[in-house]
Amino acid sequence: SPLRTACCGLCPAWAARVGATGFLISNCRFPIFKEKSGKAKRVRTIFTSEQLARLEKEFARQQYMVGTERCLLASSLHLTEEQVKVWFQNRRIKWRKQSLEQQQAKLPNGFGYPTEEP
Repeated sequence: SPLRTACCGLCPAWAARVGATGFLISNCRFPIFKEKSGKAKRVRTIFTSEQLARLEKEFARQQYMVGTERCLLASSLHLTEEQVKVWFQNRRIKWRKQSLEQQQAKLPNGFGYPTEEP
């Protein structure tokens, strides 16, 4: 049975389909396979430089991508909504970490504690 996108219910040509063996047959960059335990494992997605550039551009515009906007972005990049959602989650974590490091670098001792004077 074909996978369906949450936003429009249509199955894009690049979407994965489950074969008779229970393995996912995929033309997209979201490969999944079944382990012996029956639990599906997702292999790390490798984004193209064009996909990353577009994702970064959208992140600079807004840090949260939801609903139809996410569906349209995923479709235009030939990714699943889940991939876009997870990329944005990970990018927000990276952004917070970078912001925290920048704030700490501005402090005198780099740790956020007042420096002791002799």
